[in-house]
Amino acid sequence: MEVEVASKEFIKPSRPTPNHLKIHKLSLLDQFLRSLYIPLVLFYTVNEAEEAIRKAKHILPLLKQSLSETLALFYPLAGKINDGLSIECDDEGALFVEARADFPLLLLLHQPDLETIAKLLPCPAAWTEAKAGDRVVMVQATAFACGGVAVSVLISHAAADCASFSTFLKGWAAMACKSGGAPSPNFEASSRFIPSKGLAEEDSMSAIYLPFLKTSRCGTRRFIFDSSAMARLKAKATNSQVQNPTRVEVVTALMRKSVVAALNKVSNLEKPVGVILPLNIRRRAVPSFPDDSMGNYVWVMTVLCSPEEKDNSLPDLISHYREIKDKVDGPFVKGFVGDGGLVMLRNAIREIGESFTSVQDQVTITSWCNFGHYEIDFGWGTPAWVSMVGLTEEIQNRPMNFVTLLDTKSRKGVEAWVFMGEQELHVLEQNEELLEFASVNPSTLEI
Repeated sequence: MEVEVASKEFIKPSRPTPNHLKIHKLSLLDQFLRSLYIPLVLFYTVNEAEEAIRKAKHILPLLKQSLSETLALFYPLAGKINDGLSIECDDEGALFVEARADFPLLLLLHQPDLETIAKLLPCPAAWTEAKAGDRVVMVQATAFACGGVAVSVLISHAAADCASFSTFLKGWAAMACKSGGAPSPNFEASSRFIPSKGLAEEDSMSAIYLPFLKTSRCGTRRFIFDSSAMARLKAKATNSQVQNPTRVEVVTALMRKSVVAALNKVSNLEKPVGVILPLNIRRRAVPSFPDDSMGNYVWVMTVLCSPEEKDNSLPDLISHYREIKDKVDGPFVKGFVGDGGLVMLRNAIREIGESFTSVQDQVTITSWCNFGHYEIDFGWGTPAWVSMVGLTEEIQNRPMNFVTLLDTKSRKGVEAWVFMGEQELHVLEQNEELLEFASVNPSTLEI
């Protein structure tokens, strides 16, 4: 299955950015997080041949024009990474790649091929660091044989977390539909979380990840919990102390348990595994920050999991998850606001670092559920599938134990994308408790 690039151009904002906004300061939390390019792919089917021909004539011009109008509102996303302190809003725009696939979209939806999905990206930059001079946003629109289109987007984590990413995509779709529902993005993060003039590496997420660098070849697996499995998993995760567990809670607990078991079987762990759980803090602040606040409003919860984690019950794991989540409350978030934020950050990083001195390995489990990805409609319907992107050949030797959760189309299930060493993934695929509830890379048409 081949994908051919037809053209490349830069889509500039429909109006220039005012001079006083030309330099967009990164916030303290933007500086704290790694500036990886985050990928997302939205697949849209067009079933009738005549409709496909009709829509193909205006889909690309519509995407380009509406992106131009959207970038005028989301002006830092039309800029380039300046340094660890700012984005230069130079109005040079977002890279836009037009491509054509020589196979029907339904073939990919029926039998998802993770390597082929990576070909739909504008460049092989997913999960790599955005450097000074790199564009903040890159887009590819791929037209498939027999109709259908994929819109893939790479965005630098320096400018956006998952919530911000979704706000941008929804704003772009609203512009395309002329629905009048375009959000008013809020770029006040740097005035809330006062940036450091030079955040040292030991005060960033890199300080947490660097001790666990590995050289083993990594891979990607996709585990699906459909609505039926979710009902059974929630029942297993419920007891007198844990009531009404959410989709994210039960899948996080099971994936945490299963991943630690896989790491233990391969490496014969003698020390705990450090689990990192990123959390959106917008609604945990008092008063809460607006949902359309752009930038990174994320803090990381951490927990140590012993090699005996495999013996823990799901209700116990969920109860523990709720306990540590409750600690990220209004007063905690307020500590990052204002001039005292850097001291708060350093103290929090030091605590994590001290607890992780006894850790043998780490895994990050993050949720992209409930951000409305399946509501993103550019004018030809909602997505048939919303996908992550696996590790490409360029970064398969990159150390990464990472689990990302996404909604299924029904919003009643969860997709868990797992990035780990191939040895660990082989063990994970044979975990009986995991396979009781999850299927490995099934057809998207069945969920």
